[in-house]
Amino acid sequence: MTTTKSPEEKSTNILTRRGTYWTIGLVTWVTANLLLFRSLYREQTVTTADAASHIPKGLPFPFLYQNQTWEFGSEIGHMKIGFSAGSTHLLSPLENPTHMIWPNYFLDLVLVWGSLLLITLLILWVIQKVRRAYRTGL
Repeated sequence: MTTTKSPEEKSTNILTRRGTYWTIGLVTWVTANLLLFRSLYREQTVTTADAASHIPKGLPFPFLYQNQTWEFGSEIGHMKIGFSAGSTHLLSPLENPTHMIWPNYFLDLVLVWGSLLLITLLILWVIQKVRRAYRTGL
């Protein structure tokens, strides 16, 4: 026995499906941006004063570089401020010069967002297949 849907039911179904796709896209977009922002706070070890002047931040490809020489010490003229090696995190861009690499950021965003979107859509596809198989009794 087949059932036919009225045009109103079909259009509602299309709008619901379209709304679901937009919601999935928006949620994965926000999640990707949050993950990229969180990757800036990954601790890194600085062992030399030279390394403190160009610390890469961001995953999977560094998209932000920060100069933290004042945090770890540097040479000023003939006077030496002691260097103390240690781990660092993202510091205030107002006090520590920061350089954004936009192509790397957009590449990271596309990779992370695309991966999240693909995983989410695959999970939803599997759920749909399982529900369909359960309904038909296969």
